[in-house]
Amino acid sequence: MNVVVARLLFLAFVGLTGFIIYNALYLQEQRPIAVLPAAPKALGDKPMASAGSASLTANLPPLPAKKPPSQLVTAIQRELKVRGYGGGPADGTLRDETRKAIADFERDHGLAVSGIPSDELLRHILLGETVSTGALVAAGEGPSGSPPAPKEDIVVKQVQQILADLGYAPGPVDGAMGSATEGAVKAFQHDRKIAETGRISSELLREIKRVTGRDLADVASR
Repeated sequence: MNVVVARLLFLAFVGLTGFIIYNALYLQEQRPIAVLPAAPKALGDKPMASAGSASLTANLPPLPAKKPPSQLVTAIQRELKVRGYGGGPADGTLRDETRKAIADFERDHGLAVSGIPSDELLRHILLGETVSTGALVAAGEGPSGSPPAPKEDIVVKQVQQILADLGYAPGPVDGAMGSATEGAVKAFQHDRKIAETGRISSELLREIKRVTGRDLADVASR
């Protein structure tokens, strides 16, 4: 009799132990995973800026206290856009894009890089580096006068025609610096092992003269 009781108690113990283990495992599988709350932000914390949000003008000199006239900014934006430098819409607003376009032009033409609009810069864009201030004054286009009529479209047409003759397919020879012309300029620059900017720069004009013998810089100053 004692043996039977002992066996029953052993079986009951085994069954109870198995039941406890089963419930423990089942409850462990069904228990939801706790989500830790985000660490509270410290006062004054700001979101980290991405690398792409860095200012385009971080390495340029600061702007002067007196803002340049919006008409001057508009003229420079328009002329730079014609030459493939971008700069945003020609609306007279001096934005970072415009300053970067100015800096790119200055760098391409061997000028001191400032990214700042000026009458001298506009004269250089329109007439090239061979035209002196004295010549402008003699023509009635001094610093206080209105800017001379744009002549770079003549150079753009000449560049387009030369590139077309060389087989680079710049699109219509219309003096407009469109995507086809920019692509043709880049292809020419690539073949001549010079900086592939897609812009009409002094380096590009010098290379065209080297290849064809035609001095387009002289055309711009007439």
